[in-house]
Amino acid sequence: MKWLKITCLALAAAAAIFAGLVWLYPNPVGPIAGRALTGPEQPYPARWSFTDDVRTVFLETRPANPHSITTICFVHEGELYVPANSGAEKRWTAYVLEDPRVRLKVGDDVFAARARRVQGPLNEYLPSVVNKYREWFPEDVPSEIPPDLWLFRIEAREG
Repeated sequence: MKWLKITCLALAAAAAIFAGLVWLYPNPVGPIAGRALTGPEQPYPARWSFTDDVRTVFLETRPANPHSITTICFVHEGELYVPANSGAEKRWTAYVLEDPRVRLKVGDDVFAARARRVQGPLNEYLPSVVNKYREWFPEDVPSEIPPDLWLFRIEAREG
C-alpha cells in the first residue's frame, strides 16, 4: 500500500512539473498547443523554398489571445501552404476564419502573415505534398485528397 501512495505522489509531481513547463514555454510542444511564438520577427520572405528543409513549423493564430500549433507546410508554385486534417474540427482553423492574421515560426525566425483558406478541389496540390513528405507515402501516390482536409495559403500581411 505504501508503494502505491509513493507512486501516485511521484506521478502527480511529474504531471505538475510537466504542466508548469508547458505553461512557461510559449511555443507548442508536439501536439500540445502553445501561446505567442517567441523569436525574432523577420520580414515576409520573397520565397519560401527554405521551408523545404524543415518537417514542421509553428503557426500562431488569434493575435488578441495567441494560440499556436505545430503543423506541416509545403510550397506549391512558389506559395506556402499549411494543411489541416479534419479542418472543421480544429480550433485553430476556426480562429483563422475569424481573423486571418497569423504568425509562422520556421526554425528560430517568426514571420507575420495572413492565412487564406483555399476553396475548391485540392488535388493539384498533392504532388507538392508528396514531393516534400515522400517518406509518408507508399509506392502509389494517393489520387484523392481526404474530404475533411482544409488548406490555407500563407500570404503577406497588409498593413
